[in-house]
Amino acid sequence: MLSVDRSVDWIIDAVVAKWPEHERFIQTGLCARSHDSIRHSAETAKLVRLLVGDELDRFVDGYRWMCDMILAEEIEFRRTGKYRYSSFADTNRHVYQDKAVMSRYMDGLLLSQIFFNNHQAMLEFYQSRFLPYNRAGYRHLEIGPGHGLLLYYAAYDPCCGEVTAWDISPTSIAHTRECLQKLGVEREIDLRLQDIMTPAAGNFDSIVFSEVMEHLEAPQQALSAITNLLSPNGRLFVNVPVNSPAIDHIYLMSTPEEAIGMVTAAGLEIVEILVAPVTGYSEERARRTRSAISCGIIAKRAM
Repeated sequence: MLSVDRSVDWIIDAVVAKWPEHERFIQTGLCARSHDSIRHSAETAKLVRLLVGDELDRFVDGYRWMCDMILAEEIEFRRTGKYRYSSFADTNRHVYQDKAVMSRYMDGLLLSQIFFNNHQAMLEFYQSRFLPYNRAGYRHLEIGPGHGLLLYYAAYDPCCGEVTAWDISPTSIAHTRECLQKLGVEREIDLRLQDIMTPAAGNFDSIVFSEVMEHLEAPQQALSAITNLLSPNGRLFVNVPVNSPAIDHIYLMSTPEEAIGMVTAAGLEIVEILVAPVTGYSEERARRTRSAISCGIIAKRAM
């Protein structure tokens, strides 16, 4: 096994000890990364280690559960050409209201930030290509902050003047707050219950909308609402998976161009795009086989 960093190796060893068949996947992903990406993975692993604490075994179990779930949903997707559920009511009943499922899912998603090449690429894209180009003193908003990794980088950016995060779930807000505490974030962050579809005042210079669109029945409406929250020179970071079946994904994006079209239809101008295929695939192969791709989009208000 390729040695990367003590924190990365610690997590890899735990996964391989419980799931030796997964070693090849991990090795494939690491060998495909650049030196800079390996360094970024090591930095991410240090943050993940803080969040995992002394419960690594639990997170490894959640990661394996999530991988098995994705495989099952992939088989269903290949059979039907669509995601299993198409409404929030369905995913709320079968996923979000099931605490055991959500716990394993969230644990698995955290480790995927290290092992899934498309997830790692989006984190690096955000950190290297989005945050550094925001104006000095920028007001930052993240919608659906999850484990708080993206918020962490904004909170420690000396150019960031104010940090806010919105979510529609009290449980999710509490989870993000706990994660930020574990990460040692002492800066004040305004975590609040807010539905993006409910009119709200805002004048944010930096908005993050990462891995949320696929959970919505009407993502185009959400993007239009976000545009209204941007300051005149504000910038938006979008991360949305394409052809990526999971038990809580309800809106199917078939190509990166579909996601890009939604962003421009919301009155935004594309600044930069990253197309990151799933581990082991080239972009061409992922497009041809309708395999998972993460599409990262940086946009600004159209002039």
